[in-house]
Amino acid sequence: MLDITDLGELNYIIGIQVRHDRTAHTISLNQTTYIHQILMHFGMCAPVSTPFAAKQNLSASQSLQTEEEHIKYVKHADVLRYLEIVGTLLYATQTRPNIQHTVGIVSQFGGNVGKPPLEFAKRILRHLKGTTQFKLKLGCNGGSGS
Repeated sequence: MLDITDLGELNYIIGIQVRHDRTAHTISLNQTTYIHQILMHFGMCAPVSTPFAAKQNLSASQSLQTEEEHIKYVKHADVLRYLEIVGTLLYATQTRPNIQHTVGIVSQFGGNVGKPPLEFAKRILRHLKGTTQFKLKLGCNGGSGS
């Protein structure tokens, strides 16, 4: 026999805040606390309105091409920091579909990091800074909701 305990209304699950609006028949999910923590961790302060600039392009040709460039970059920049940024962004995409595409782009450069992918990833963090209160809203859109 399995004992079950009712802990009441769900507020948080794996770091995601859950808000249930029974009158509107909606559930809202957000990661505001998590986003504030990663912004403090990475020291991002200047918000931007979009996760990438209109004329910004990121391609394999912009990553490091030679072994010498790779060694030089590894000595002068923290590649692990880049991977940490990408990992935190991947987790944030659970409730932030507006960054899923751009995070997918930067995640392709983990094996060959250069300055452009790092700047691209930092811009996504700065976008989160300006949109910390965004949430994913699920549920009935008007109507009676059955």
